[in-house]
Amino acid sequence: MNRNKLFRDCIYIFLFLFLLHAGEVKSQISEGGKPVSFNYTNRLKSDLPVVRIPVNFSVEDLIAVDEWRVSQGAPLTVSTLIDTNLDMDNAGQWVTLPDDGKIWQLRLQAKDAIALMLYYDAFYIPEGGKLFIYNAEKTHLLGAYTSQTNPKGEAFATEFVAGDDITLEYEPAASGEKARITISQVGYGYNHLTVSGNLRSTGPGTSSSCMVNINCEEGEEWQNEKNGVCQMIEKVGDAGLLCSGSLINNTAKDMKPYILSAYHCTKDYDNDQIASEEDFKQWVFYFHFEQIGCETSSPVAGYKTMSGCSRIVSIPIEGGSDGLLLLLNDKIPESYNVYFNGWNRSEVAPSSGVNIHHPSGDYMKISTYGDRPVRTTTWIDNTFTTGAANGHWNVIFDKTSNGHGVTEGGSSGSPLFNENKQIVGTLSGGNSTCRLTNGNNLYGKFSYHWNQYSKADTGRMDIWLDPLNTGTTELPGLSQTGEEGSLITYKSPTDVTAEVSSSNHVLIQWNAPLYTKTIGWGTQNAYAHLGYQGTPFYFGQRWEPEELINIHNKLLTNVKFIPAVNVNYAIYIKQGERTYQQEIGSVTANRSNTIELKTPYEINAGQDLIISIYARKYSRSNGPAYVDNGPAVHGKGNLISFDGNQWEYLKDEENDNNFIISATVTSKDGKLADLRSASTEPIAAFPVITGYNIYKNQKKLVTVSASTRQFTDRDVTAGTHSYSVSALYDLNESNATKAVSEVTVSSENISVEEDINVYPTLFKDRIQVKNHRRIKNIEIYSADGKMVRKVNDPTEWINTGTMPQGVYFFKLITGKVVKTVRGIKQ
Repeated sequence: MNRNKLFRDCIYIFLFLFLLHAGEVKSQISEGGKPVSFNYTNRLKSDLPVVRIPVNFSVEDLIAVDEWRVSQGAPLTVSTLIDTNLDMDNAGQWVTLPDDGKIWQLRLQAKDAIALMLYYDAFYIPEGGKLFIYNAEKTHLLGAYTSQTNPKGEAFATEFVAGDDITLEYEPAASGEKARITISQVGYGYNHLTVSGNLRSTGPGTSSSCMVNINCEEGEEWQNEKNGVCQMIEKVGDAGLLCSGSLINNTAKDMKPYILSAYHCTKDYDNDQIASEEDFKQWVFYFHFEQIGCETSSPVAGYKTMSGCSRIVSIPIEGGSDGLLLLLNDKIPESYNVYFNGWNRSEVAPSSGVNIHHPSGDYMKISTYGDRPVRTTTWIDNTFTTGAANGHWNVIFDKTSNGHGVTEGGSSGSPLFNENKQIVGTLSGGNSTCRLTNGNNLYGKFSYHWNQYSKADTGRMDIWLDPLNTGTTELPGLSQTGEEGSLITYKSPTDVTAEVSSSNHVLIQWNAPLYTKTIGWGTQNAYAHLGYQGTPFYFGQRWEPEELINIHNKLLTNVKFIPAVNVNYAIYIKQGERTYQQEIGSVTANRSNTIELKTPYEINAGQDLIISIYARKYSRSNGPAYVDNGPAVHGKGNLISFDGNQWEYLKDEENDNNFIISATVTSKDGKLADLRSASTEPIAAFPVITGYNIYKNQKKLVTVSASTRQFTDRDVTAGTHSYSVSALYDLNESNATKAVSEVTVSSENISVEEDINVYPTLFKDRIQVKNHRRIKNIEIYSADGKMVRKVNDPTEWINTGTMPQGVYFFKLITGKVVKTVRGIKQ
C-alpha cells in the first residue's frame, strides 16, 4: 500500500439546499403544514425587526485560507459558526393576527450568507405548540417542529435554510405552557453551497461523474439495505463535518436506533478537537437522501431526518479499526420506513458486495466489488498514523453498467456489505477516484470493532449488539415492520435467452444459478512464513468426510495461497488413492494468488480431503509457507508432509498457526462469484433449487421443475413480448432475471408457417413439399438427432427411397421461420 496516497476520508460539510414549495416539508420529526402567517400575507405588517448577526470576517479571506488548507490535504470548509444568545425573552416579537391569535416571530439576517443553520442550547416545544423556519422568499420551509421533535428539550440543531435572511415563527400551545428556544450559534454558510431551484445542486462539492445512483440497476438488490444508510452532519466545536453511517440490528431485535460509522468522523483534525457530549446532541442524520431514478437528473425522494445522539463505542484509527457506535436520542417513527442492517463478525473476507454511501454530500450512491479479492491490511496514512495490525479490509471496486463507483470525502463511515447483505466494515478512507478507479478503499473490520480493541464497554461493540449474549457470528437485517432479512442470498438464473423458434413459438432457455464456497481453516490473514531450510515439503489443510457431506460430488475449481519470493510451487490434492497435481507457473509474491485448476476436482464425501501446496525448490533462508496468527485448528489447518503420503501437523507451541491455503467449491463447473462458509465450521450446503417460475410481460406464465432448463411458449400472439425467469428455493423465490425484451412474433411469420409443409407424414419413396419456393433449405434428422440430409432450394418433390425406415424430422427453413414436421418412412 502506498501510504502517501491514502487520505482521511472526511470532509467539512457540503449540503444540497432546495428551494421548496411553501407547503413542502423535509425536516426533523415534524407534522408538516404551513405557518399560520402565510394565510395573512397581505394583512400583516412587513416591518418585523431584524436581528443582524455580526459578520466580522472577510469571506474572501476565509476562502483563500480554505484553498491553502485543501492544498495541504485538509477537508473542505463550508461554514463558520457565530456565537449568539437569542431566546424568546430577549429577541423577536409577539404578533397579533387578524383572528386575534398570537404568534412569536424572530427574523435573523447574516449578510451575504449562502445559507444559515441554527444551533440551540435549549429546544422545547410544549404539546400543541408549533415552530416553523423559512427564508425571506418563503421558498424554503422547515417544520412544523412539535413536542415530538425534541421531547427532552436539550441541545438541538435545525437544517440549513437557503439565503441570508430567515424567520422563526412559533404558534403557542393552547394550554399556555411556554416554549424554550435558545439559539446559541448561527452557522454561516459561505462556500461549497449551491441554492438550486430544480432540486439539484450543480455547484462544487457534488460527487464525481463515475458514481452510480442507488436506484440504478446496480442497486435493485439492495433496496432494503439502503433504507438503513444515512448521511450524517456532525457538529465538532465550531466545525461542521459530513460522513455516512448505517442503522444496525442487535440480537434483541428491538429496533434500538444504533448507528454504525467511523471514529474519525468525531474529530476536527484542523483543530485537533473531538466532539463533546453536547456536540453529539446536535448531530443530524438524513435518511432516504436519494434520487428516485438512475439518472442524475432524476427527482429527489422525500428525505427524513433525526437529530441528536450519544456516543456508545469509539475505537480510534490509531492502534484500532476506526469504529463508532452511536445511539439516537429518540426512537425512529414507523413512518420513516428505515431498515436495521444485519452484520457478520467473522474473519472471512467477503467475496462480493457493495458500499452504500454519500460521497461529497451527494445523494445516495452504490459502489460494487467482487472481480478482485478483498484483502486484509493495516491502516497507515500520510501522517504515519498506524491502525491495528490487519484491522482493515482493502476493497477495489468494479466497473458496472452505469459507472464505476468509488468513494470520496463524505463516504467515511459508510457500510461495506458482503454477498449476504451483511455489514462487514466501515469506511476509513482510501485513494480511489474516478481517475484512479483501481485505487484502495480501506474499511475498518466489523470483526475488529466487535471486541478486539478493548475490554472496556466503550471500546467494544459486542455487549451492545449482542445484548442476549448469543455468541452468534452473524445477524440478518430487520425492517420496521419486524420482517427479518435472510442470511442466504437466493440467486437468480443466468444466461436467460428468448427467441422465436417457429412462427408463433418462443423458446426460453436459462442456466441454473451458480454458487461457490471458499473453504479454508483459520483467518487466512498473513502473520508469518515458515520453511525447512530448503527441504521440499507439502503444507495444507484437511477435511473429514462428515465435513464434506454437503458438497459431495461438487467440484473444486481453484486453490488460493500466498507465495513467497523465488519458490517453485505445485498444487497437490489427495483423497485416498486419488491424487491431483498441477505445476504453478508465474505468481505475484507476498499476496494472495488464485490458481485455476486445469481440470476441476470432484469431491468424494466418503474420504478425507487434503488440499496442499508443494514447495519443491526454495533457498535455505526462505520461508515458502505463509501462516495466520492462530489459534491452530489442529490436524486440519496445519498439515505438513515430506512425501505427500504421511501427514503430520505443526506441534511446536510457537507454531500455533494455520497455513494460508483455501479452495473454491462450485455448485456447477465454472468460475463463479464466491459464497463463503464460516472458516472454523463444517461446510454448509448450497441452497437447493426446487423449481423455476417463468414470467411473460411481468406476469407469471408457468412453474417448471428444478431439472428443466428450457420452456417453449406456444401459440404466442403477434407482437413484442418480454420474458424473465426466477428460481424457487422451497418457499423462497429469487428475484426474476432482467427481462429479455423485444421478442417479436410476426403475423407474417405465422402465415408463412401455415403455408409451408411436407406431406404425407407416412411416406415411402418420396415426399411432397408445399410452397417449396418459399423454403430456403430443408434439414432432415433421424430420431437420434443426427442430420442425415440437407436439401438446399428444394423442388416440389424430395426423393426418400434410399432412406432407411424409421422416424424423421424435417426442418423447413425460410430465413425468418423455422418449422419442424415429423414423418415416418415405411
